[in-house]
Order: sequence, then C-alpha cells, then structure tokens
Amino acid sequence: MMRALGAIALCGAFMLGASSPAVAAPRPKAQLKIVDAAKYGETKTAWLNCGPAGGTHPNARAACQLLERVNGHPEQLNVTPNAICTKELQPHVVVVAGQWQGRTVQWAKVFGNGCTMKAAVGAVVSI
Repeated sequence: MMRALGAIALCGAFMLGASSPAVAAPRPKAQLKIVDAAKYGETKTAWLNCGPAGGTHPNARAACQLLERVNGHPEQLNVTPNAICTKELQPHVVVVAGQWQGRTVQWAKVFGNGCTMKAAVGAVVSI
C-alpha cells in the first residue's frame, strides 16, 4: 500500500512539473542584420543577436565583443589598423541595420576588397 501511495505521489509530482508554463528566453539587447555583398560575387546575410550572443551569425560571440567595444557603432571599428592588403578591386558593400540596446543602427560602407573590409570590421562580417 505504501509503495502504491509513493508511486502515485511521484506521478503527481511529474504531472505538476509538466504543466508549469514555459519561461521565454530573455530578449537580446541587440538584434542586427549583417549583409556583405561582393561585386560579381555572392551576397551573404546573417542575423546577429548580442546580450546573449546568437542568431544565424556563425561567429556571434566575437562579433558582439567587437561591437560592444564601440557601443554598437560599426563605423568606429578598425580591427586591424595596419593590415597589409593588396590593391585588387573587388568591392564589398557592408550593411549593418537593426537595434542596439534600444537605439536604431543603420550603417553601410563600400570597401575596395575583402581584405580591407575584414581589416576594418573583422568578425562582424565573418558570415
């Protein structure tokens, strides 16, 4: 009899636990769409969430760390200031748009090639 009561109590505990509502994950502090469009090449797009890092961006944690250093202002990034890049011309258009801690971010820039782009914005465009 005691075993049966114990089994019933255990089943009841599982049932109560199963019926509790799910808690939604906290909304990220930043949600940005990153686009890298290369002339005569492909266009890559990713969503970057920061605080916590995530989204479809393959290197979200590193990209968020870079943007946190400049308080979400991609125009202030200069990851590798003394990079040695060739002068080949293969333009890349980079667009960063979305929200950073409640502030709208809209930034776009044309870089001469992929090397100069990565030297400026680093992991942010590693999509």
